[in-house]
Amino acid sequence: MTDGVHSRQEILSQAVAWRGALAAVEAQRAPLESWLAAHQGRELFFTGCGSTHYLALFAARYFQAISGRPSRGAPASELAFQTETLVAPGAVPGVVAISRSGETTETVLAVEKLTARGARALAISCYDDAPLSAAVERTIAIPEGREESFAQTRSFAGMLIAAQALAALAADDAALWDELQQLPPLAEPLLARADPLARAIGQDESLKRITYLGSGPLFGLANEATVKMKEMSLSLAEAYTFMEFRHGPMSLVDGEHLVVALLSQTMREHEAAVLRDLKARGARILAIGSGLSGLEGVAEAHFDLQTSLSERAQPVLYLPMLQLLAYHRALGRGLNPDRPRNVVMAIRLAGVEMIEDEQQGV
Repeated sequence: MTDGVHSRQEILSQAVAWRGALAAVEAQRAPLESWLAAHQGRELFFTGCGSTHYLALFAARYFQAISGRPSRGAPASELAFQTETLVAPGAVPGVVAISRSGETTETVLAVEKLTARGARALAISCYDDAPLSAAVERTIAIPEGREESFAQTRSFAGMLIAAQALAALAADDAALWDELQQLPPLAEPLLARADPLARAIGQDESLKRITYLGSGPLFGLANEATVKMKEMSLSLAEAYTFMEFRHGPMSLVDGEHLVVALLSQTMREHEAAVLRDLKARGARILAIGSGLSGLEGVAEAHFDLQTSLSERAQPVLYLPMLQLLAYHRALGRGLNPDRPRNVVMAIRLAGVEMIEDEQQGV
């Protein structure tokens, strides 16, 4: 079988996971609204491991911005083993645990640790018959997101939209809910436009270092992009918020440095100023966002999302370019993005040791 065939198919078919996520939330709308109402005024923790940790970072910032409810994203291992550094004494937060397989041991342990002190938990997953589902009250399951590849692409996109839909329910925001329903038809043309540009940039080996910039909720997606690039192509990649990158890391910038900018509308003026600084220092810039006029002399390449949807609905639209960029860089290096080196489908532990079974969680 050709290397990367599963990854490519899963990236290009992700619209089915977008639709599946929206249907899964709609199918449980009443009990989810009841759960959210019970947590009015309580802090929510979004948690996961690896890619889903970064999805949790996205979801927490997004949920708080949309609903106004205090929310935090944290690695499941920290919630499980460093609980007192994150949860105040006596606090009983809500928990939204995110796991593609539902088998990740640290995520299950984090849920069990917090529910033992009275917390109530939900899960977002592609499976509803795994250990995580047994540990929570309710699972938003998206079977359409299931994958053969170890690196998360279609699954991540589906679970992201589920998190957005949960925020819309928490805020009782009918306008956002309606916008989310408009996303799936946008996937196919977006992917078709992204593919050739991602190939051209991804297979350019004159680019030695990659930095992803994103602020607000998009910082979580910038971090997830580094995971895809590292896993699939074994490339050096890191993530920063836009303005923080000026504070030291900018010293790395030169003509071999690709900066992938996940541009928002909220702070576009500041983001564009950062990109001008990086361009002056030799950076090669790929700008991704909606409405990119004014950056023609700054970014070497542009990928306009070409949507009239509000900024609140747009985050999933960044994923096709980010995922295809890593995919094509892997192929250009002769690597198999379906089976990244040293990576397994889900981390399961026996005591403190990782179970070495590469097919686990499939």
